[in-house]
Amino acid sequence: MKKKRVLYAITCALGSGIIGFFVNDLDDIYGIILFTVGVALMVSSIIKLSR
Repeated sequence: MKKKRVLYAITCALGSGIIGFFVNDLDDIYGIILFTVGVALMVSSIIKLSR
């Protein structure tokens, strides 16, 4: 159980990092897709951590 929480915390940090790197590239389709992936990673890991 403890390892899963660490994995979700790392996934949350990875998602927020992706958001930070691609927030300036929202005028390009590549940036929009990676920004959306970052949001999905972060939100899903926050939901898993809050259980």
